Amino acid sequence: MRLIENNRLLFNRLADLATKPPLFEPSPARFWNDPYIAQQMLKAHLDPTTDAASRRPETIERCAAWIAERAGLLPGARLLDLGCGPGLYARRFAGRDLRVTGVDFSENSLAYARQHDPHSTYIHADYRTLDLPPESFEAAVLIYGDLCVLNDADRDTVLHNVRRALCPGGYFFFDVMTPQHSDYHQPSARWWVETSGGFWKPTPYLALLRHHQYPEHETGLEQYLVIEDSGDVTEYRIWSHYYSPEAITAVLERQGFEVVGRYGNLTGAPYQPDGEWLGLAARRM
Repeated sequence: MRLIENNRLLFNRLADLATKPPLFEPSPARFWNDPYIAQQMLKAHLDPTTDAASRRPETIERCAAWIAERAGLLPGARLLDLGCGPGLYARRFAGRDLRVTGVDFSENSLAYARQHDPHSTYIHADYRTLDLPPESFEAAVLIYGDLCVLNDADRDTVLHNVRRALCPGGYFFFDVMTPQHSDYHQPSARWWVETSGGFWKPTPYLALLRHHQYPEHETGLEQYLVIEDSGDVTEYRIWSHYYSPEAITAVLERQGFEVVGRYGNLTGAPYQPDGEWLGLAARRM
């Protein structure tokens, strides 16, 4: 009977995987501060051969140089790095004699950042709820599509808080995925086995991924079901909102920003209408 009951429970979880949840319904398992997953995220951030969590070092260098030049940031200027992770961008900005404040939800990543960058200030906080002093930064950055994972209410809260923290005329640089992004059009389902553990768990597991699309909202969902060899089942959801230039411009204007530049990325590359990424330079109006 126990085996039958367990199989029935597993079947119900699999059926849930095939069902589209309500738009931006939170993940049943919170993973950003999971100790094991945090270690895997840090490894991905620091891997110079992949863009899985952070872009490659040469791209990070170019981004930091271009942003500082585009905003005209002089030594001593104050910069806010939201979602700073292990401080890969913050360290480059600090190397240009900027006064950097990094904010991230992962204490594991921040420990690395503090160890390798004693010149910047790092704050362990959820930047959706962080209360910063008004008009205290000349520039702010939110890099590698972080805005895309937020629902509309959280997105608007973050933009409101960034605007409040910027000095009048201060710059905000960030990038978003466009509806042309390959992640938005990936196969609807796939599965794989990790025989000695992987990103999600340190022990063997079967991972099932179902990709749901919400075309009326230009939003996609990666819904993972991780089944461990112990029989434990965990579900994770990663949401992504994909923005056209017109859509994100309208969002920014409602929050008191003026778009002063559209680019293919945050190295200043020209914007391509069929590109997967859109880099924005905006100023507080």
